[in-house]
Amino acid sequence: MKIARTFDTEASPGFPYASGLLLVFGTHGGAPLMLDLAARLSLRGPVYLLDCGNRSNMYRVARTLRTLTADPVAVMRQIRLSRAFTCYQVVALLEKAASDRGVPVLALDLLTTFMDESVQATESSTLFEQALRCLLAMSAHSPVVVSVKPLLSLSEPRFGLLEHLKQAASEVWEENALLPAQPAGVQLPLLTDY
Repeated sequence: MKIARTFDTEASPGFPYASGLLLVFGTHGGAPLMLDLAARLSLRGPVYLLDCGNRSNMYRVARTLRTLTADPVAVMRQIRLSRAFTCYQVVALLEKAASDRGVPVLALDLLTTFMDESVQATESSTLFEQALRCLLAMSAHSPVVVSVKPLLSLSEPRFGLLEHLKQAASEVWEENALLPAQPAGVQLPLLTDY
């Protein structure tokens, strides 16, 4: 049975440290929550942090660790940070991480690279399926946490990827204050009315 919860970005909820695929759905790809989780998990041992949306602010992780340990530098060395700029890199990095059984995997803003319009939707979908198979295989023996942000309406041909990810997750956490997606073709005002 799938569990759905909500969270506030201001409070760090207690994350379960067990196997399974946890999906965090929030603005900014759930980055604050994911980075705090990376810091806390690194106290226990190695952690893979796969940044797919260029959201890993390691200064935040260092600040969190300073409050939790006397040697934050040594603990930060436990975090294996990789940045993926394409969906091809995501698949390659997940396949590499799959060889390390028992190491928690955090995939930050996973779907961003799969929304790349220079990659055909069918190819993006095929690569996403490969990535999801890797995540599910790893989640059988390690904690796997994936974060995503709300998709823009211009990504509509790829909305199925998000739904497929939600269906595959054993638990889904949604941020309380999600903003609605902006409709395509609407020009936002440059200056606000005062």
